[in-house]
Amino acid sequence: MTCIVAVSGYKNSGKTTLCRKLLRELSALGLSVGYIKYTSENALQSEKDSDTGSVLDMGIPSILWGKDGVMFEERSDGEEFDLATIVAKYIPDKDLLLLEGGKNLTLPKVWVASEAEENPNYPGIFLTYDRHGGADGNVRFGEGEEDKIVSKLYDLAISSSHGSTRVYIGNKLLPMKRFVADFVGGGIVGMLGSLKKTENLGDKIKVYIDTNMMPKD
Repeated sequence: MTCIVAVSGYKNSGKTTLCRKLLRELSALGLSVGYIKYTSENALQSEKDSDTGSVLDMGIPSILWGKDGVMFEERSDGEEFDLATIVAKYIPDKDLLLLEGGKNLTLPKVWVASEAEENPNYPGIFLTYDRHGGADGNVRFGEGEEDKIVSKLYDLAISSSHGSTRVYIGNKLLPMKRFVADFVGGGIVGMLGSLKKTENLGDKIKVYIDTNMMPKD
């Protein structure tokens, strides 16, 4: 399953800077990584009178596609999004996600200290990044020791690996032991490999099954 670690701290503590460093190094180690910025403020970018904003008002998810990339927006309509749904729907194939913010979320956390301080009483803090001289080389690291945090996050992501295959029923990950996941994936790859024009399947395959469209007995 995707490993999710929060990078939390108070305002202007350096969370974004640390996230960039960690993501760069983890990606260089071969992990497929992603990033989520959590905010208590509104997140939608589109104005109501814009093209995408007018479609959002219809309750329909909206994508803005430009030369520099893609932005996806979906209005909550009063229902709170939860992290599991976001990950399953938009970025299910990552080894590790860093979530910036989310002090109160129940996630493993790297706490970014604002000053030489004791860790606050937020859930899940297992590492601290302290640029103010409080490093201990074990669970509290200072500037220049980001590689040690990277190493611990890398090991955490690898240990959380769900094998070669992940199956989602709706937006929920189906728990499978590694040998079962590999068995399911091997069966799909074997069947696809027997089809024409599938000599090179690449590193990753996405399969979407709509049971409503399948023949009924």
